[in-house]
Amino acid sequence: MKRFVGVAVAVLVGLGPVGVAYADETPAPSTTPSATPSTTPSTAPSTTPSGTPSASPSVTPAETPTPSAPPTQTPSVTPKAVSPAWGITLDQPAASWEDRPTVFTGKISQPITGSYITLWQRVPGAWVLRAATRTTTGGVYRFSYVSAYSGTWAFRTMIGVKAETALAISDYRTVPIQDRKIVINTPAPWYATLTGVSVTGRMVPAEPGKELALQEYLGSGRWRLLNIAKMDAGGNFRLRMPDDLPVTRTVRVVTRYVTQPAMEYSALATIVIKAALNPKVYAVSAAMVPYTYRAGCPVKPSSLRLLQLNYWGFDGRVHRGELILRDAAVPKMITAWTSTFASKFPIRQMRRVDVYGGSDIKSMAADNTSAFNCRRVTGDPYSLSPHSYGWAIDINTVENPYLAANGVWYPSNGTAYINRSVARPGMLFSSSVATKALIGQGYFWGAGWSKPDYQHFQPK
Repeated sequence: MKRFVGVAVAVLVGLGPVGVAYADETPAPSTTPSATPSTTPSTAPSTTPSGTPSASPSVTPAETPTPSAPPTQTPSVTPKAVSPAWGITLDQPAASWEDRPTVFTGKISQPITGSYITLWQRVPGAWVLRAATRTTTGGVYRFSYVSAYSGTWAFRTMIGVKAETALAISDYRTVPIQDRKIVINTPAPWYATLTGVSVTGRMVPAEPGKELALQEYLGSGRWRLLNIAKMDAGGNFRLRMPDDLPVTRTVRVVTRYVTQPAMEYSALATIVIKAALNPKVYAVSAAMVPYTYRAGCPVKPSSLRLLQLNYWGFDGRVHRGELILRDAAVPKMITAWTSTFASKFPIRQMRRVDVYGGSDIKSMAADNTSAFNCRRVTGDPYSLSPHSYGWAIDINTVENPYLAANGVWYPSNGTAYINRSVARPGMLFSSSVATKALIGQGYFWGAGWSKPDYQHFQPK
């Protein structure tokens, strides 16, 4: 004969009743009184000082036999377990980032599939439900949760949906949720035009090869893409930005190819670019002037200098140019071009004549501003050009043509500018800043010759 002893204390949420348990009764002589066990479950979890549950509920039957005969005649009653012992573990998750999933794994003490498991995060003053799942084969479970905030947080899991009715609650685990960020290096107060202005910085954590975008704020919530670059193995990046105009830009760096919620934005940075001549002077070797210098020229390469400087183009932007000059002429040219640049006088291009194979005709046809070229005078093969000494300079050769000794205007595509009564951009006049600046440095302007040379300046 079986006697009913007790009913399992807990019910799995989402699974239904666990079932009932029975105990066998040992037969006794008719004179032996029966024993009636009483069962008192204990389900309150213990807590840490911070109020975080750290133990699973347990069921402990307590038996109190009531004999009606001498104790030596009391029968022994041995009950079976009332219900399974429920528990849940939570593995220690790895440190994560606030825009990347943190993985939580663990298992319950019973190898049951489909048990309802919830994930909770401790926030100031409360535990907040973050996710739910069900166990798979063997009673294991897995969560993938993306935290919206960085910091070190406590997490726990439980069997069920409320702490008050949960079959078991895991110990809590603290997880560092790190702040993924893009840090821009502090820019200089300002940069000169055409100096390789860049926004630099570092992304944490580094994602080598990942693309970042440099954006400029246009106002009213609008952004414009300026450049794209990849970070290196250390997360460092350098994003070049347009620097051919004086401008103040508000920029930021953002990650690419990610969804909007996962996108990282740097802090805003203000980049100030100012127009400047920015002259640089370098020594000249024979290899740098292969077509404009030859043995017997009045000036050797060692007495020449390469002057690099900025100029305003006809497109309204700043460009980088170069002139090959006599060493002593460099200070005068820098002074003259400083005021010419400040006036935004437009130059078509400024390249050494070696780019054109040393041909003055080709250089003039390209509207090239140049200086040194060891050659004969164009249109006069019997005279050595003043350009052979590295002092003379020709400016905007198309807009300022030259009438040679043979009566031919050079270049041929500059004849439309022979009429000097109609002023157009790039033309030189006595009132031009460039003209005044060079005359102020002791130069003579060829426009005053009987055969005018509107492009040419040389020392008096």
